[in-house]
Amino acid sequence: MKNILVTFLAFFFCCGYAQLPHLQKNKYGVTQMVVKGKPFLMLAGELYNSSASNRAYMESTMKTLSSANLNTVFVPISWELIEPKENQFDFSSIDQTLSLARRNNLKIVFLWLATWKNGISPYAPMWLMQNTEQYWRVKNADGKNTQTLSAFCNATLEADKKAYVEVMKHIAKVDAIENTVLAMQVENEVGVFAQTRDFSPPANEAFSKEVPQSLLQYLIKNEPTIEVELKAAWKENGSKTKGSWAEVFGKTDFTDLFFMAWHYGVFVNEIALAGKKIYALPTYINCWMPATPKPEARPNYTKPGTYPSGGPIIMVADIWKAAAPAIDIISPDIYGDDFDLQAGFFHRNDNPLFIPETKAIAGRATYAFANLNAICFSPFGIDDQTDSMKLEYGMLQQMAPFILQYQGSGKMKGFYRNENDTIGGFIALGNDVLLNVHLTRPYTKRNEDLYANGKYPTTYGIVIQTGENECIVAGKNIYVSAKSINPAKEVWLRDVWEGNFSEGKWKKNTLMNGDEAGLLWSKKTPVYRIKSNPTINPPLPTAPAIFRMKALVYDL
Repeated sequence: MKNILVTFLAFFFCCGYAQLPHLQKNKYGVTQMVVKGKPFLMLAGELYNSSASNRAYMESTMKTLSSANLNTVFVPISWELIEPKENQFDFSSIDQTLSLARRNNLKIVFLWLATWKNGISPYAPMWLMQNTEQYWRVKNADGKNTQTLSAFCNATLEADKKAYVEVMKHIAKVDAIENTVLAMQVENEVGVFAQTRDFSPPANEAFSKEVPQSLLQYLIKNEPTIEVELKAAWKENGSKTKGSWAEVFGKTDFTDLFFMAWHYGVFVNEIALAGKKIYALPTYINCWMPATPKPEARPNYTKPGTYPSGGPIIMVADIWKAAAPAIDIISPDIYGDDFDLQAGFFHRNDNPLFIPETKAIAGRATYAFANLNAICFSPFGIDDQTDSMKLEYGMLQQMAPFILQYQGSGKMKGFYRNENDTIGGFIALGNDVLLNVHLTRPYTKRNEDLYANGKYPTTYGIVIQTGENECIVAGKNIYVSAKSINPAKEVWLRDVWEGNFSEGKWKKNTLMNGDEAGLLWSKKTPVYRIKSNPTINPPLPTAPAIFRMKALVYDL
């Protein structure tokens, strides 16, 4: 059967009938998802954990998601459903998801919930969990079993790997042409919860052994860019190139974290690698984030075990890079209020930003795609939160060709209001023009106060310079103005059109000038409110709008 599958795939790939979704750098060096030869911006959402097991629920939910401007859905597939009895595989949950996705013009990312989910093992099948002698558990410091399967158990690794390979064989068989599935998440928020490490006898034995040379050589090679917590532990203990975990990194809880990160990484890498040999989709691993200390976010020495110890958090990202090269992306699940900060940490030269779980807060997707070159933005529990993302995703859907074209160019900037933030920003257009983005009205005018009930409305926007003194501005509840950065010249925003894009082609709707340029109130410099309604005082709340404009530059 395996030889038949390999022959089948080779035929289609060699004949040009199919190209796997893959990661590829654009001309500015930014990694992007490529689907059927074109870059693809993932406007996504993740379903609740149990949604996909209910067909009737999925029928209606997938329709809702498609109408809410999503193009990608993150869907869990659980080991207990795929292999309910040992060596008996059922792929009906996968087939159902693919059928509904194609019917609703949606792409899919599958989450392989298998050995671990949220630091324990609730999705491993009953037949495996009942056999604690063959498939042993993480033990606590008292030597008692926990709810978590051990990363040091080879039998568990082989069983998980076998099931995952069967999944990838099936996806290859049913999706090699359609390319509905874009990527695979291997496990979910792995790590040891409520303790710093596994204290089973095999884990204790491994802890006493020397740190693998492959990890130490990675540290030597990448010393300038190693994350601060790992680098500090290594240097404070003499930057040793040989020794046990305690000798190399010290006798601390963080050494337990480093130790577990390595072994979880090796385990997950074997599964991902085996799957890629069958069907080489992009892979990622997500993490349960630790609390952010204050006033300084880094270094972060929050005690391991208060979050799953050993998961791919930013403090051990380098260990995961060394241990799991078959994992393409280390991804943050961001639920804290410090979204910008945490997203920025995971935007590394060797790690593109890919957000599989976060809150459904409008504006953050625009910020991530524009400022951090994100591949994906995906709020968790999207089933009942589409209203939070529908308008922003609709705007981004129109803007996607330009966002993908300009990621990494330095000619694009995103903005959003965080709480009652009133600070906007600016972007230079050529050598003489500074375009200012305002989150509040920069002049006095009656009947247009967006501040109500103690808060400002949802506010976000994106600016892309498309030519010398020309730009696209898209957003919701923002204002733009321009000023000269050359004392010998003046600037005037002109030829300002509101419109929309369809498959990258611009359609003009309204020429905004006169009162809509704010000239009556700003007195001198035009200030445009980005809105689709051409009246002076459109009803609130306003929908996102897209403007194209030029800056007229002239001598004083």
